[in-house]
Amino acid sequence: MDNSQINLEYWMTNLPPQLKTWPLIRLAIPGSHDSMTAAITKSSKLAPDAECLLQKLRFLGPVLRLIMSRWSKTQNLDINAQLLCGIRYYDLRVATKKSKTYPYFVHGLYADEVVSMLGNVREFIDSHPQEVIILDFQHFYAFTDDDHQTLTELLNTVFKYKLLPYTHDMNHVTLDSMTQSNKYQVIVVYRSHYSRYDQPYLWPSLCFPTPWPQTISQTDLFDKLNKGISTRVMSFAYVSQCVLTPTNGFVLKHLFSTLEKKCALAIHNARIKWVQEQTIGIGGVNIIIGDFINLQDFQFPLEIVKLNMKILPKDTSILTPVDN
Repeated sequence: MDNSQINLEYWMTNLPPQLKTWPLIRLAIPGSHDSMTAAITKSSKLAPDAECLLQKLRFLGPVLRLIMSRWSKTQNLDINAQLLCGIRYYDLRVATKKSKTYPYFVHGLYADEVVSMLGNVREFIDSHPQEVIILDFQHFYAFTDDDHQTLTELLNTVFKYKLLPYTHDMNHVTLDSMTQSNKYQVIVVYRSHYSRYDQPYLWPSLCFPTPWPQTISQTDLFDKLNKGISTRVMSFAYVSQCVLTPTNGFVLKHLFSTLEKKCALAIHNARIKWVQEQTIGIGGVNIIIGDFINLQDFQFPLEIVKLNMKILPKDTSILTPVDN
């Protein structure tokens, strides 16, 4: 399928009708890793998720934050740009901030406040009624139960009836079942004990397993990704983290470089090749996430979306996007 036939902004809307009746857990869905880090700069403040060693080195001030910003930033695009380029799964880590009501996104350093991002997602789904977004709150730092209540109340206030209630049988969750009858467009995964506190709109971790490869080796990464897919439980979603994770030693060796250059760009061609080799359906991939998803004119989300067309007959009439 030619890339010009894919409109990433409306890729779910434009899927052939038969794929809209497939379980969401059988489709290939592009996502971003540590999604909300585009706002991190050398002026960003140290966040509670920073390693103990970095907390002890905070006396280095601007020098430390400059180096951290180069290795903490995993995306160049804000939420609006990611939504438009087809990203439908968001990997989120949040932390409270002194004297602030709502939490902030973090990755070693503080990024943006949560409120504006959620508002942008709401605006997007209102104008794209057949697109579905998965918000995965992976990690919480410096959170109390009161902070969880504040965040979950915010989620309910922003999305209201758009939130898909939790169900143990994910085989019945399809694009059609969500957007046609009930107008659901948002799934919130909430990896905290708080998701068990009478919260029908929070999905627990077990529904979206997301094993962390935790490696700087390309060979090791793809071996782990392949093993994970081959052993995934097909009644749940599954997140493949197609990312390299630098060790402290690796960062020290490349202190004045960046995560984008030494990890994302270094692996880009290999990750595209790996994606192209995948299939969807039983035993196939589901959600695939990566760093710097805009590389090479958004080749990463494009190739993931194209996986959904592999099983279809070569009938161009069902592949041509509708005019949106």
